[in-house]
Amino acid sequence: MMIVAVVGIVGAHPTIDIPAFTGFVDQATNGSGVSLGTLFPALFITIACGAISGFHSLVGSGTTAKQLDNERDARPIAYGGMLIECALALISLCAVGYIWKEYVPGGVTTPTAVFATGISRMCATIPFLTGAEHVIYSLLILAVSAFCLTSLDTATRLARYMFQEFWLNPGEDVSSVTGFRAILVKPIVATLITVVLGIFLGLNGYANIWALFGAANQLLAALGLMAVATWLGQIGKNNKMFFIPMFFMLIVTICSLLLTIKTNLGAIGAEGAGSWPIVRLVLAVLLIVLSLILAVKAVTTISGQKKNA
Repeated sequence: MMIVAVVGIVGAHPTIDIPAFTGFVDQATNGSGVSLGTLFPALFITIACGAISGFHSLVGSGTTAKQLDNERDARPIAYGGMLIECALALISLCAVGYIWKEYVPGGVTTPTAVFATGISRMCATIPFLTGAEHVIYSLLILAVSAFCLTSLDTATRLARYMFQEFWLNPGEDVSSVTGFRAILVKPIVATLITVVLGIFLGLNGYANIWALFGAANQLLAALGLMAVATWLGQIGKNNKMFFIPMFFMLIVTICSLLLTIKTNLGAIGAEGAGSWPIVRLVLAVLLIVLSLILAVKAVTTISGQKKNA
């Protein structure tokens, strides 16, 4: 998919007629009727996986790290993977820009369709690919769908073992757990609970809490940086390079969650809103409170490490 996209962009030399700046406040010009709000903090909590991502930190710590034969392989795999995703983000931007005149009035707005339409049309302008637009479009849709499915599979696995760890004390082994916790930490039980909750959310409108995804993901990234910085300080390693991105992402995500709280406070009681504004409000408050508790503990721990040093 990446190779085809690069061939389309380089071979077609497309004219990308997309404005560099359309204003500090998003007016939802793509026909969706949903606004991202102000440039800050929306810019840093939307599509930022090529720079930093809490989901990727979970994958790296709970899955990828266990698959490495040598610790030296971590840098090319982790950093290289993020660079590839950064390249994919630029490719996606080119795809949106190529069909901008259709995207703005709401003609093509589904993310998968936008990507596939833009790249396939670019490829179709290349002489030896003339007439292959529909074939390339179908292959790109298939590739993106497979990407989404594998991400969902990974997310389910991560949720499953985090659910198990929630019922364990630090350093406690699954085999030593007794009582009701012994049932909840069983892989099959934890998997069933995770999958059932996911299906329930999917059938009842995941979009109702999707507005919290960006802030929650990037908040998790900040907490991941915080955990690594604390751990490095604990073993006597240099951890100063983590401080700036850690605090920046913490401030950005908390600002985003505060705006979410403000928005949903105004939406409570509105006609047709139902109980979802209350759910989003409670989740946003919980995320802020829990993150601040962890932040205070991390700062206290890191400060103690410096004094001991």
